[in-house]
Amino acid sequence: MNPPETNDPLDALLRDQNAYIEDNGFTARVIASLPRRHSPFLIRQTLLLGATAIGAALTVLWLPWENLPAFNWTALLSLNIQMLPWVLVFSVPGALVWAAVSAVQWDD
Repeated sequence: MNPPETNDPLDALLRDQNAYIEDNGFTARVIASLPRRHSPFLIRQTLLLGATAIGAALTVLWLPWENLPAFNWTALLSLNIQMLPWVLVFSVPGALVWAAVSAVQWDD
């Protein structure tokens, strides 16, 4: 096995304090030739907000309000089976909002 060279110019260059290695404009040319990245972030946010609003509105419209039991916090927190419709009333819009927020924060 050969001992490592002590006068390696590449090693000296990488150890130098200068973080940028001169490349005669190669990096700038490559960056300039890359296609522009179009971020559909605003469109995605608008669509997700609209889908969430439509889902919440449909939940409110299609829910049989006249058949719901009287709302009672203690029965709801004790997981009484008669309060299951109220659990759905809170969980469906909550799930829609959670999904929309998660999707908006997700990076491609």
